[in-house]
Amino acid sequence: MRVRSVTLHLGWSDDLSIAERFLDAAREAGALTLRVSVSPPPPRYAEEVINKLKNLGAEYISALHLYYGAEDLHRLVSLYGVFGTLNDVVEYLRFLKIIHLKGEVHLSRYVSLLVGEPTYNSPYFPASITTERGISISLLYPNDLEKIEDVERVLKRGEDVGRYIAETLGLKFLGVDGSLSPWGEESVARAVERLFGVRLGDVGSHHAIYTLNKAIAAASVKKVGFNEVMLPLAEDEELKRLVVEGALDLAKLVSYIPVCVPGLDMAPIKVTDWGRLKRLLYDVASLATSKRRPVGVRIFPVEVDEYYVEGFGKTPALDLT
Repeated sequence: MRVRSVTLHLGWSDDLSIAERFLDAAREAGALTLRVSVSPPPPRYAEEVINKLKNLGAEYISALHLYYGAEDLHRLVSLYGVFGTLNDVVEYLRFLKIIHLKGEVHLSRYVSLLVGEPTYNSPYFPASITTERGISISLLYPNDLEKIEDVERVLKRGEDVGRYIAETLGLKFLGVDGSLSPWGEESVARAVERLFGVRLGDVGSHHAIYTLNKAIAAASVKKVGFNEVMLPLAEDEELKRLVVEGALDLAKLVSYIPVCVPGLDMAPIKVTDWGRLKRLLYDVASLATSKRRPVGVRIFPVEVDEYYVEGFGKTPALDLT
């Protein structure tokens, strides 16, 4: 098990100087990323808050939620590389069109369409909104799973790490987001096959994902956030191979939405018809509403068969036909 991220959650008008101490304390955990999330500042204060956190050394910052439309979100994301959400299909589509027109498709990784119920205080950016002051943690653990019972064992270890960091800073431990998420060759797709003998895309995939979600939900740890299997395409090398081989496609990934928090996450999609993309997003929103759980969407609108995603490399584009 590795710590994927440790996140400090603050109110936007709090004394933000604690972020400096947080970054020092959290580095000891060896987390892949150290993150700071603030409750959404009113737009007139956004740049002030972001600059304070940047000056304190924060690199991964989530702040832009609720009050922000596509144009404001694009401006702030392009200037500062901060994370934010939109909760309206039309606004999200407008954002995608802006970055496509400006040749800034890479900015899509910072902005999520969040549909269904909102999620609070998760360490997973961008589709989470901070409402409490404290510490949350997420884990990288696909390679630790040899049997389904390993889920609880790993999450308890992560909870211990998160509690220690919170106590060191005198802050509340908000919880561990037990979501099973990948990072390169540490693949969720491989974990599913190892545990259930099922390749994602084949029959039995939905049941395998659902069973993992039940194991996460049943783990006796303090949880916060999404707590479901995650399938961000660009971040999972085995998922990429399955798409290239034809075992996975857009329709199958969408079909996992009822049992998987990000229906389409970090996914390049070949877009030749924006109206068709809009209808796809409404399909995703409908599934999220019926599921009554949050669903996050991050799409790179491209015109190529393969797109280079910063930090994760070449990723096959899904065909929207």
